[in-house]
Order: sequence, then structure tokens, then C-alpha cells
Amino acid sequence: MKNGEFVITLVLLVLVTYGCFRAARNWFYHWRLPPSTILRSQVDHLEKVAFREICRMAKGPVSDVDMRGYFDEQGWNRGDVALILAEPLKHKLISVRGWSRSVYFPTRRGWSEYRKRFMLADSVNISASAGGFVAANINSAHAVAQSGYGHQADRHDVSHRHLVEALRTDARAAEPAEAVRAHEYADDLAEAVQEENPARVDRILGRVNSLLATAASAFSLTRGLLPPGSP
Repeated sequence: MKNGEFVITLVLLVLVTYGCFRAARNWFYHWRLPPSTILRSQVDHLEKVAFREICRMAKGPVSDVDMRGYFDEQGWNRGDVALILAEPLKHKLISVRGWSRSVYFPTRRGWSEYRKRFMLADSVNISASAGGFVAANINSAHAVAQSGYGHQADRHDVSHRHLVEALRTDARAAEPAEAVRAHEYADDLAEAVQEENPARVDRILGRVNSLLATAASAFSLTRGLLPPGSP
């Protein structure tokens, strides 16, 4: 056998061995998964939520994100995670790092999809059931957004609504990268208020403060509502 043929054969053997190893590893992983606790009807929505969260937490394409805390916060077991992320993994929008299945990263294809579908969204239209939190058409020039619980106004949550409006207003004069982040955080905060999720609200406020720490003077309205160091 010539040297060239030997090298090609060796490479093919390595690739086949690696492919078999990955297949066996995936089979073993899925074999050990606990039963999923979520409904099939929820999967389509939850996979978008999880995909967006991975991309939000990542610094860019191929940037690792440890999702263990987020999955625990959502109450998802390993079976839930496998079901929710099956399609994004299949379509190579995200990839997993290592054996633990807790560290993920957006692929370049996934990052491009995220930027196209989510990062440049300009409006929010959120409603809630009776007695819940409501945020509606926040980016509209004539929008009215209110929040409360049991039809009783809550001053703390009204300030969150003001913060959403300030972020969107400041974003109009901000640098493109900062404007994208501000729109994202405004979306996140409005959703967190709707969900009545204080832990998520606090996490988003921390991200807003990180933005304020590095952003230009365009975010004067936001700084007036949320001084550095909050919440």
C-alpha cells in the first residue's frame, strides 16, 4: 500500500471510530435520561425560549455558556432538556460541549439565525390573563403599558414598565450593538413582569446594569431610573 493510500485509510478509520464513539455516547446518554415532565405541546415554545437564552448569555458564536443554573431555575430535568433542545441541536443552531450536557454554545449558523429572528425585534406585544401583569405595544409611540396584580397597581412594577420604555427610547440614539442589547433587555423585562418572576427580573436588571457600565451617554433616561449598582 502506498503512503498516500495508507494515510487516507487511516483517516477514514479514525473518522469511523469517532463516529461510532459519538453514536454510542449519545445512545448511552439518552438511555439514562429520566422521563420528561413537559407536554409535547410546550416543546415548540420552550425550544425557542431556551435557544434565545443560550444566545443571550453567549458573547458570540462558539462562545460557551453553562446552562445548568438556568435549567434548574426552570425546573427542567435532563429528559426535559433533551426534548427541548433536540431540534436546535439537530439543525446545528447550537452545539454541546463535553460530556455533562450542561455547557452549550451557539454555532455560527445559530448566531446568525438569532440575530435575524430575535435580536433586531422592534416591538413587544404582551398580554396576561385577568389579574396578572400586562405590558402592551411598548415600542409604539401611542402605547399604554400598565402592570399590577389582582387589579391593584404595584409601584415597583410600574417602575419596571418605565425602565422598559426608557431602554427603548435610549436605544434610538445608541450605537447599533448597544441598541440591540437594550431592545433584548426590554423584551426580557416585559416578559419577566408578565410572568411575575422576581428572580428573572433581578437577573435582567443585572444585565441592564452591565450595559450601563459600558454604554455611551445615549442611556441617560435608563440611568435615571436604574442607577449603577442596582438592583
